[in-house]
This record gives sequence, C-alpha cells and structure tokens, in this order.
Amino acid sequence: MRQALHIFRKDARRFAYQIYALIILTLVWAWINIAQKRGDIPVNHYAGFAAAVLIMGWWYLVSLLIHEEPLTGDRQFWITRPYSRRSLATAKLLFVLAFFNLPLLLAGFAILAAAGYQPLVYLPNFLWMQLTFTAVVLFVPVAVAALTRTLAQFVLAMLGLCLGLTVLNAVFAALTQGFHVFTVLVWAGGIFLPLLCATAALMVFILQLRTRNRLVSAGAGICLAVVMLCTGTALSRQFAIAVQSRMFGHNAAASQAAVISAGGIQPDPKHPAPDGVTLAVPLRVVNIPAGETAGPELVELTFETPAGRRWSSGWISAASTEGDVFQVDPSADGAFTWKQLVVVDRSFWQQARSGPLALRGDVYVMLFGRSEVRLEDDGATRVPGDGRCSMSFRTAYRSVNCLAPFHMPFNKPENQPDTALSRAALLPTRLLSVWDSPLPADFGMNPLWANTASGNQAGVLFLRYHPAAYIRRSFSDFNVHPPR
Repeated sequence: MRQALHIFRKDARRFAYQIYALIILTLVWAWINIAQKRGDIPVNHYAGFAAAVLIMGWWYLVSLLIHEEPLTGDRQFWITRPYSRRSLATAKLLFVLAFFNLPLLLAGFAILAAAGYQPLVYLPNFLWMQLTFTAVVLFVPVAVAALTRTLAQFVLAMLGLCLGLTVLNAVFAALTQGFHVFTVLVWAGGIFLPLLCATAALMVFILQLRTRNRLVSAGAGICLAVVMLCTGTALSRQFAIAVQSRMFGHNAAASQAAVISAGGIQPDPKHPAPDGVTLAVPLRVVNIPAGETAGPELVELTFETPAGRRWSSGWISAASTEGDVFQVDPSADGAFTWKQLVVVDRSFWQQARSGPLALRGDVYVMLFGRSEVRLEDDGATRVPGDGRCSMSFRTAYRSVNCLAPFHMPFNKPENQPDTALSRAALLPTRLLSVWDSPLPADFGMNPLWANTASGNQAGVLFLRYHPAAYIRRSFSDFNVHPPR
C-alpha cells in the first residue's frame, strides 16, 4: 500500500494543473445544473454541453494517467523501478476516486441540496449512480489508453468507437421504427448491456497490465464483447424476469385471476418483412383485478401444422402497430387487447396457410395499480416518486416542469383520447409515470432528473403506475385458420 500511495502522490503532483482544470469543469457543470433547476432559461441550454465537456476532460486525464506508466511494449520505465502491478492499479484507482468521483459526488450533493432535498438521505442512490456511471464512462477509455502509446492514438481509437456505436444505434432505430413497444424491461437492458461492455474493457486492462501484449488483450476483449453483445439481450431479459418475478410476483389474487387468450391471425401488409411474413395476432389479457391495468412485456408464439411441423418466434417484445402495448386506464370488463406483431418464416407459412394451425404461446405481463394526482395551478405539487411538479401559464397552454431525485419524474405526456375534437380541450393532459425498476437510480451523472410538458387549459393529471404483480401465462388454440 505504501508503494501505491507513493505512485498516487507522484501522479497528483505530475497532473496538478489538469486536476485543477477538471475540478473547475465539475464546479461549472454543477452551477449550470443548479441554475437549470431554478429555471434560469438562458443557462440551462448549456447543461448538456457542460456534461459533454466534463466527460471529455475525464477521458483526456485518464489517458494521461495510464500513459504515465505505459502498458504497451517491454521497455517501460516502471518495470525496472520496479512497481508491482497491484500497487500500480491501486494507485490509478485511488486517483480516479479522489479526482473524478469525489468532486462529482460533492457536486451532486450541491445540486440536490439546492433543489430542497437532503443529500445524505440518498447516499445509497449516490453510490449506485457513481458506480454504474464511472464503470460505463471510464472503463472503455481506460482499456483504450492501455492499448495505445500516445494521446493521438487514444483520440483516434475513441473516435472510431463512438462512430461505430452511432452507426449501430441508427441501424437499431431504423429497424424498430413504427412499432409501439412497451419497454418496461429497458431498465435491465439499459444497465446490463453497458456493464457487460465495461466488464470486457476491464478484462482488457487487466490482461494488458499482466501480459503487456496488445494483440492478446485486444483480441480477448473483442471476443468477449462480441459474445456478450450476442447473448446480452437474453441475459438481461432473464435477469429482469428473475428480479421482477421475485419482487412483484406475490399478489395471489392477481396471479390467480388474470389469464391470456388469443384471437384469429390477421395479415399486416403495412410492415412487410423481406425474409418472412408479418402477422398480427390479437392477444387478450382477461380477468384483470379491479382498479389495475396491464402492461404485457414479452411474448413467445409457436405455430404447429397438423403434419407436426413447428415454428417458434422465441421470446420477443410485446409490440403493435395500432397503439402502445400498455393499458393506461382500467377497463370496465377487466380486459386488455393488442395485436401482437410477429414475423413468420416464409417457407413455413407457405405450407401452413393451407389448413388449420395450433397456436400456443406464453406471455409475461406486469399488472399495475394506478393512482392520480391533479397538479395545482399555484405552487409546486408533490407527486409519487418524491418528485415535484409546477405549472406556469402561457397564452394558449400550460407549461409543466417536474423534478425528481435519481429517477425520471414521468415517462411521457398524453392527451386523453376522445372522438369529438371539440371536447379534447376540456379533458386534462395526463403525465404517465411508469417505472418498476428495482435499481436505486437511473443511469446518469446528474442526481436530479427533470421533465417538461405542455398541458391544455383543462389542467394536468399526474398518473403513477406502481407494480402490483408480475405474472406469466400460457395459452393455446388448436383450431386457428390462417388468412389466405
């Protein structure tokens, strides 16, 4: 430990000016976000820019920190010193904790205190946010710095990674365009997949620290990242299912009552698939307990011909082209129906469409309780999730501003549907808050989350959906006639 402290003090003296600059950037970021929460409109436009500059400052300093004792080649000065690998890694970790995490933690305390919250009450939330954000934002740059010799090489490698991620994100957005998906399980994928990538980056750093062989370290990291990305969706889904089933699967009344039934199969010409046939399968959740709503999450459909040939969709997201796969209001008949989209193998469908099919399926459904709070015209209104919402009046609408610590105050605003457009202005705008993640904080660096929306003159309702039960239901229909 003495050697690690020696290296830490040496790095602190070596990069004193960079540390001062990073602390100033952290103070500026905190001040801008405090000003934003006060409603300082001219300043809050720069909140995102300040966060980006701060993160780039982290990347710059962490590259200098790793390059101070290079991990590439076999003629490094620190090998002949000699430094032990454990002391070197411990010193770098202490540097990050002291000059990255600690200033960010204190800045988060200041942001939360300025909004009227007690920061120490949320210390576990802060620690989780620091752990996840640091792992995702810094582990990859640390691995890249371990594989490069100079700052120029580091910058080019980081630009290549960012460009690749941007392309992948654009491709994914194009593939899912036009589909209404209920994405409660996003909390699992949103944190599980980045942490898997951070794990691959950490392995690269450890291998490079031990072997100092760039080819071996980079190859192992790339292979692990590919394997994790290929299996990450299934892993995060299974992880979320296990957690939600344990935490929210104890409502016996709901678990015994709600069941799934399937209707006929309909073609969906609006979303043709080049390698299959797109179908819409009406699925129906019935016997929903009074006062609760349904949010289907995952679906698995299996088609079987009389000759015994079978095709399965595997687990897919609950999705529809007609509307959100989420029941906003409890229904009088205790039921919820959506048309599940599924792309069936073309060769299988050409043979199966000539006769009746057996349709089997499994569906995971979250049942939610629903509560509402009407926002007051004067002053701030307390809303579920320890949040606050306030309204200001404009010429033709109301502007709504909501704050909440560590979690998004609401998911989206919605005007109540009505066939008569003349009555639409008489119905209040609704803010839908659907969140069932067991995580203590959403992923990010700012402990205070803000949402804005526009409301009509009839007022604004804040609707909170809290998990009541997480159930899995199976169904079967042995006489389904495919569309011709």
